[in-house]
Amino acid sequence: MMRILVFCIFLPLVTNAEPASFNCKKTITTVENIICSDSHLSFLDNLLSRYYKQSIDISPNSQSIKDSQRQWLKEIRNKCLDIVCLKSAYNERLATLKTILLSKMANNSDFTGIYESKNGELLIEKLPGRKIKFDLFVFGPYDKNKSFSPKSNQIDGEIFLVGDTATYNEDGDCNTIFIFSNNSVHVIEYGCWIYAISATGNYKLKSKKISD
Repeated sequence: MMRILVFCIFLPLVTNAEPASFNCKKTITTVENIICSDSHLSFLDNLLSRYYKQSIDISPNSQSIKDSQRQWLKEIRNKCLDIVCLKSAYNERLATLKTILLSKMANNSDFTGIYESKNGELLIEKLPGRKIKFDLFVFGPYDKNKSFSPKSNQIDGEIFLVGDTATYNEDGDCNTIFIFSNNSVHVIEYGCWIYAISATGNYKLKSKKISD
């Protein structure tokens, strides 16, 4: 009984996710409804949208990418009837676009520095080979209604930077996108209900130097 009670308490936190690349309130197809119902699929759809736009921007033959995207939507994604099929379709398309980006892009910019938001701090360090090291700490409660939430959350690791985008734990239940721009990082967290305190938000550059 206690385990059931605990699960019921934390169940609302499972919905801690950002939307897909399209408006889930206006979905009209079965596939779109499936994507909106699953935080991992929403994450993959948002990430795919970013890879697709960047691929078009840098490719000398953007029309071929547009054509292949339309074909993928029609012949592969939209023929899926369940979550497993959709995840497989998205991961294969992401791999294709990621290969295009890595082969066409120049070396990534250096976003090393300390970034802050009202709820936390993000440390970024450029590593060799298109990788970055990150340490993200947020404190809470992020939402006052989450009375059972922990007071802080920290994640860190090494991830690949593809253009202005990096992803953490891409194949797991908890996923995070880091979107870099001049002097800021936008963080989008998907499906990380276990942490309760969301890292989603804008982080502004505080310092280009990281203390030892």
